[in-house]
Amino acid sequence: MRRVTALAAGAAAFAGALIAAPGAGGATLPAAVRRQPSTSVVFNVPSGSVEEQNAIASHIDALAAGTPRGALIRIAVYRFTSPAFAQTLLDASERGVRIQLVLDASARHSATYRRLAAALGTVRGGSSWVTACNRGCVGDRLMHDKFFLFSRTGSESDVIVQSSANLTTTNRVNAWNNAVTFSDARLYRAYGRYFAALAARRHYAYHATRSGHRTLSTFPRAGRTQKSDTLYTQLGHVGCAARTSVHVTAFSLTRAGVARRLWSLAHQGCDVRVIYTNLGKGARRILRRKGGPRMLSSHYSYFDLSAGDEVEAYVHSKYVAIGGTYAGHGRRLVITGSPNYTVSGLRHNDEATLAIEDASVYGAYESNFLRLWRTVANRLPLGGHVPEK
Repeated sequence: MRRVTALAAGAAAFAGALIAAPGAGGATLPAAVRRQPSTSVVFNVPSGSVEEQNAIASHIDALAAGTPRGALIRIAVYRFTSPAFAQTLLDASERGVRIQLVLDASARHSATYRRLAAALGTVRGGSSWVTACNRGCVGDRLMHDKFFLFSRTGSESDVIVQSSANLTTTNRVNAWNNAVTFSDARLYRAYGRYFAALAARRHYAYHATRSGHRTLSTFPRAGRTQKSDTLYTQLGHVGCAARTSVHVTAFSLTRAGVARRLWSLAHQGCDVRVIYTNLGKGARRILRRKGGPRMLSSHYSYFDLSAGDEVEAYVHSKYVAIGGTYAGHGRRLVITGSPNYTVSGLRHNDEATLAIEDASVYGAYESNFLRLWRTVANRLPLGGHVPEK
């Protein structure tokens, strides 16, 4: 499998060698896999090769296949329809891995959910189970998280995957997504507490947990003012004196405060670029004012060889890559996660974001952004609203 990014050597493993670990259909993983850096990033490219389309799905599948007996896999994801990954989880369960899933209630309509529920059960008192939340677990709108926790996989423990991708065919062949993977005991425990609250549908106030150069924020966040808008506050630390770059991908951007911040940074001289799929009318009016950021619609079509037909593609990633002055210092920072830049993503949905200060991680996201920018700049934009699938 060819390289997807300079940082992620492939989707077969996160760290160390997952030697002869059973995968879907009894397959085995490569016998020797290069040790990955402490944080690795995988992107999928819907209009790329088959390997690139499946990069995130293959990566997560390999991590699950690499879990030993007695390990624990916990997953919180909005949509789950992938029969292949369901089989990987069932294979893991058969060899003694505990599997716990929190999904949005919309997942109940899929055959995959029914299959997992029949095999794992839906009673949370057991070691394995699947549960689905109606109108959010700790929020009041959607269970929109997209994270994966592995107590052990291969040679690594306390492994976390924070992604923007759902476990669906659409998110493989239609949507540009990202997934960041790392091992961190402190954040693994923080994600675990959040996961437990989701599963129990227990009130869980907004939390921000820092571990080294990573900060986890879990939502929804209460409040009515811009001071309680996490991304708005983070963008407020950006300085533009040194031609700082602020590169944004957004599936949906409707929050006026975030739009004003981005316009203001561009007006101050930052290199602000926004690639979007859905853009609210108010946000559009703000961002299109003179002196604002450069913007491109990500919604385009391509001919998919495996489907034998024209397929629509668009960005589903939600990240901000900041290179330059941040909080008064020269930094390389990425803010990524599950929430759209909407009021629901901030105030109502179950969501998680990661802020990562790391030059290599930033470089991977910046490369992905520039590839996406070149791709959509050379395509005819389709326009129109794109629903999340």
